[in-house]
Amino acid sequence: MQKLKRFIPGYFLVFIILAASWSLFSSQFFRVHDYTHAGRIVEMARALHDGHFPVRWSQNFGYGYGMPLFQFYGPLPFYLGGILYLFSQNVILNIKALFLLSNVGTALGGYLLGKKLFGRQGGLVTAAALTLAPYRAVNLFVRGALSESWAIMFLPWILLGAIKIFHQEKQGWLVFCLGLVGLFLSHNITTMLFLPVLVLFVLGYLLMMVWRQASELYRNGRFRGLNLLRISSRFLGGGLLAAGMSAFYLVPAFFEKGFTQVENFILTSYFDYHLHFLYIRQFFNASWGFGGSEWGVTDGISFFLGWGQWFALGLFALVLLARLWQWIRKEKAIFPSKRVFALTGLFGLLLGGGLYMSLLKSQWLWDALPLLAYAQFPWRWLSIGIVMMALLVGAVTWFLPKKLLRGYLSLWLVVIMAVGSAWYFRPESYLEDSNQFYYTDPHRIRRQLSGILPDYISSNMATEPSIIPEGLVVNEAELDAEQYQVLVDRTQEKLVRTDFDRDTLLNLAVAEYPGWQLTIDDQRWNRQHGPDGNIAVLVPSGEHLVSLRFLDTPLRAYADWASLLAWVVFVYLLLPGKSLAKLKEQS
Repeated sequence: MQKLKRFIPGYFLVFIILAASWSLFSSQFFRVHDYTHAGRIVEMARALHDGHFPVRWSQNFGYGYGMPLFQFYGPLPFYLGGILYLFSQNVILNIKALFLLSNVGTALGGYLLGKKLFGRQGGLVTAAALTLAPYRAVNLFVRGALSESWAIMFLPWILLGAIKIFHQEKQGWLVFCLGLVGLFLSHNITTMLFLPVLVLFVLGYLLMMVWRQASELYRNGRFRGLNLLRISSRFLGGGLLAAGMSAFYLVPAFFEKGFTQVENFILTSYFDYHLHFLYIRQFFNASWGFGGSEWGVTDGISFFLGWGQWFALGLFALVLLARLWQWIRKEKAIFPSKRVFALTGLFGLLLGGGLYMSLLKSQWLWDALPLLAYAQFPWRWLSIGIVMMALLVGAVTWFLPKKLLRGYLSLWLVVIMAVGSAWYFRPESYLEDSNQFYYTDPHRIRRQLSGILPDYISSNMATEPSIIPEGLVVNEAELDAEQYQVLVDRTQEKLVRTDFDRDTLLNLAVAEYPGWQLTIDDQRWNRQHGPDGNIAVLVPSGEHLVSLRFLDTPLRAYADWASLLAWVVFVYLLLPGKSLAKLKEQS
């Protein structure tokens, strides 16, 4: 019986994951709003196969002229997808694997975080509340927001690492650091929204621990101390190391976005945040849809927080009122400890703050903080809200007086949340032919997907070019095919042999963007802008080798070296007997 009890959490974790993933095991696939995942995976695989690393350039997006897609759009899920595709050549299977991994990672992270705070029963409740949050179903099966789903997956791991650091556990900095790296490389917007919340969480947890120590000193005359220097050094060291490990992506993404047309697409028209605020009643509206976000309360998608989640919060309120009544009658203390009260209050405040930021009432704050405009949809704050709600739901196990009651009720809460939410984790319908939307052909990516993902087209390029090229040479119809030969056409490198009888303008299907270096016969050469903002060069008569290579700008080079150094330090710290503290002592 004892052995069986040890396996119960594992069985229920599998149950939670299956409740969120059952639709992925169909032999067919489904359409989501953002169905460019196949194109991104294939473009990443092509770049890796070509030896372009770190991957920044996509060869076929941007209407065939290329664009720095992976310099600005969180590359981590697509690195994994691209590597898997190189081995499997099955893009649908890879997309399903990435969806499934987000469910597994979220469930496991939620469980370990909840277990650390509330014990095994609370861990299961936390994992169920987070993994089965309807907003995650919206991201996976309606919007197809793969990168955002991966970012949510890393949030409980980051909080777990932070708590481990506070309790001075050896691997706390490691969990914290890797969680931040995963977040940084998955989704820019979730990173921007979560970091201030993380700071508030850390400060709140620190105040709670300081108050606890001060209370112990007052009651017992003993003060164990927090070793604030060690704790702060691990937070600072882990955060800086994570930023350094991600610098190859973060630094260019922030400082070079002005070389793209991103602000023309993500801050205007439909993507204006003023059009997408929520109302409180939408958190309780269980109606489900597969449409889009609209002004008012008539959205085609749901922002429901979940039957099981609301039931668990209601139960929490009842238990809390019962304890309060006991305290009024002086029968028993209202809370198991002041730490429970403080931490539950912290979760509640952060949940309230996250939900408030999605409401129309918070528009004044959005207007005052221009950086928030990049979030586009205020309801993206639900990414933070569902994590805090899961923690608050998990905390209900703290307030149940008997261990047996706590265990049975926790398992029933998991079942209720699974039954109440599993129906949401499904597509609207399955496709008879997945290739209708999820295709890998480069010509279809150029012609059919580029208009769906135009965000990072070079600022020098036309928004809609006059010509969508079939190959590297745009003006091939004007040239004699016997007078030029494309020798190399890789993502980051182009090479053309020419033999023109007169000086000839060669238009290349490469967008003008910082980093491209043009040479003729290994000599730097002046280039021109083609008709659509592409790179063009006047090639002299005679035999020549025209070369175009995508190199790092000084900023990218410094960022790459910073990342390399950070990864070396990270690997060094993983060696036996090494730590952030010892590294600081040695330095």
